[in-house]
Amino acid sequence: MHTVIFSYIFVPLSTLYLARGTDFFATNFSSISISRSRQAEFLLWCLLTGGYFFVSLKRILQGAGRSFPVRMEAGILSACAWTAGLFVLLPYLPSRFPLLSALHVLSALTASLAFFFCLLTLSVKVYLQRPGQGRPLLILLILTASFCCAALIATGIINTAMEICLVIAACVLIRRFFILFACA
Repeated sequence: MHTVIFSYIFVPLSTLYLARGTDFFATNFSSISISRSRQAEFLLWCLLTGGYFFVSLKRILQGAGRSFPVRMEAGILSACAWTAGLFVLLPYLPSRFPLLSALHVLSALTASLAFFFCLLTLSVKVYLQRPGQGRPLLILLILTASFCCAALIATGIINTAMEICLVIAACVLIRRFFILFACA
């Protein structure tokens, strides 16, 4: 039951709440993080959302490991957690700290791509064993990647709309994986 509440209510709503008052295609969560009045809110969102994804995927990988090898996904998940921690701790103030800001952006991009790749490889493995159950997972990831690529091309930046899209897609996938691997 807790996965339903987190995946379908808490994480999506807290993500949309964090993005409130911003132009979804002209800003991103890094911009929100530098606002003094919202730094604690951003940090709390990172800890709760990132923690939920990490703990959930660890449990999912344990269940999936009974069906197919998940060593690569476990390694990707660990790398994702480390790089995510790095971008949360590094400041994004390009005019004051250009190097640290560049590392912030690089670690945020790396963590997001690693997270996406972990979800993708897990979805492909499900598809190869159970095409009927894996196909919707892959379609969701293809739609998510297509939207994010189109938004990046249209705006030239990684933007809030892309971040929201990835988070919500990940919530749906996490819940589906819990059901598929009887972790719920």
